[in-house]
Amino acid sequence: PKATVTVGDAGKLVFSPLSLNATVGSMIAFDFLGLNHSLTQSNFWDPCQSNKMFDSGFEQFNPTNMSGRFVLEYQVTDPSPRWFFCAQRVKRSHCQAGMVFSLNPNGTHSQFLQNALAVVDAPPTETETSCQLPAVGMAPN
Repeated sequence: PKATVTVGDAGKLVFSPLSLNATVGSMIAFDFLGLNHSLTQSNFWDPCQSNKMFDSGFEQFNPTNMSGRFVLEYQVTDPSPRWFFCAQRVKRSHCQAGMVFSLNPNGTHSQFLQNALAVVDAPPTETETSCQLPAVGMAPN
């Protein structure tokens, strides 16, 4: 069965579940809810910076919070840990607020979250971020 991860449900800055273990070939459905969020791949020690390997962009604006409206399917291609965050920075950095997700974290999600909460960088933006970034490996549902 396909695993589902909700992104930003009910205005919360959270992926649910926070982490997931999945085998190679598995599909994960990311169900984008609420306002404008992204699924952006990073690395363990720099959790709030894109590593340019995967980025959904900001095309999943869902103010009605309707499940199934914007679903991104991600295929697991490697058993190694993968680290993701929301790149939205309106009013505050979603990543620095703890909006991170771990795939196959091998028991290290808590440290990855702490790394994100400890990030200090530029102040957040005041206006909606709405850019179109290429989404590598993305297959909209």
